[in-house]
Amino acid sequence: MKFPLIQLYTLNRSKPMVELRGIEEKVQWDECDLTGLPPERIGVSMTNMGTIAKGQWDNLPTMFKATDGVEYPIEDIRLLG
Repeated sequence: MKFPLIQLYTLNRSKPMVELRGIEEKVQWDECDLTGLPPERIGVSMTNMGTIAKGQWDNLPTMFKATDGVEYPIEDIRLLG
């Protein structure tokens, strides 16, 4: 699967269980390194929810780390749950 940047920020917060191609059991998402990428939202203030940053599909990471400490390719995710 391909995820836009804003979805990767959401996955880092919610830490869902994911099904991967080639692996029988589900693994739990722990983190994806998003350093150096645009912030989740820009222009946020007390009265403004902000807007989604530009470049949601540019230079995205290809791996995520599960809670078991192993890194898996993001493209192998079949199902979030």
